Amino acid sequence: MSQPILVIGATGNVGRPLVSLLVEHGEPVRAATRHPETYSGPQGVEPVEFDYARPETWAAALDGAGRLFLLSQGASHEPDQEMIPLLDQAKAAGVGYVVLMTAMGVDQSERGLRRVELHLMASGMDYTILRPTWFMQNFTGYMGDMIRQQGGLYLPTGDGKNSLIDTRDIGAVAAAAFTEDGHAGKEYTLTSSDSLSYAEACAVLSDAAGRAIPFVAITQDEARQGMTAAGMPAEDINLILFLYDGIRQGWYAPTAPDVADVLGRPPISFRQFAEEHADAWR
Repeated sequence: MSQPILVIGATGNVGRPLVSLLVEHGEPVRAATRHPETYSGPQGVEPVEFDYARPETWAAALDGAGRLFLLSQGASHEPDQEMIPLLDQAKAAGVGYVVLMTAMGVDQSERGLRRVELHLMASGMDYTILRPTWFMQNFTGYMGDMIRQQGGLYLPTGDGKNSLIDTRDIGAVAAAAFTEDGHAGKEYTLTSSDSLSYAEACAVLSDAAGRAIPFVAITQDEARQGMTAAGMPAEDINLILFLYDGIRQGWYAPTAPDVADVLGRPPISFRQFAEEHADAWR
């Protein structure tokens, strides 16, 4: 049997579908989680303790793993400070192939995730890089909470558009990278086939849920005030507003063919996503 694939973020929006697909392909999988004792993934998956904040957990998680799926922990301000040492430790442990998930547009920046990409490229390990746009699952997560609690979506995105991606498609592309030939050395931008403004997205949600879900364009200052009142740290607020500003400026509007090229089918559409999750907004 081949060496196991260590999946960082195995309980997250991308990791869960990835683990399931790898198991379906008969791959040995090691699921990294802070709480392996409560892990409830597919049968046969080996849960292992892993915590970015506790580097002493890394060695045991990596021991014997031949391949690695790597992403940053959510909203990390300096992901390179955690991920580059982990990559170095992975190489020393014998990992030979890394599928790295960063974010759309990272290759055009000099920010932390780009430094992680460049470090991996120079590491000598085989790699595939995935750069997804914003997740559709945000609409059932924190944006869903906003819709349920406030009756609509209040964001400082203006009429900026986003080529939203379903995280199941990210997991499927990652699984293909691990189970098919020809993906090493490739860099994929992962988007859907359509680009929607948040007003257009709310219209789709309204159709699916059978009730009006308005989009209200607020200012950056109004967004900052709301997040500050909710007790969010200033550093987190600055990062979120920077990302929302990118939506407003159209950074995430372009679509890419990579999902269809890798999977041989169109990416999941936002309408399909909305219809499948309509109960989340009713």
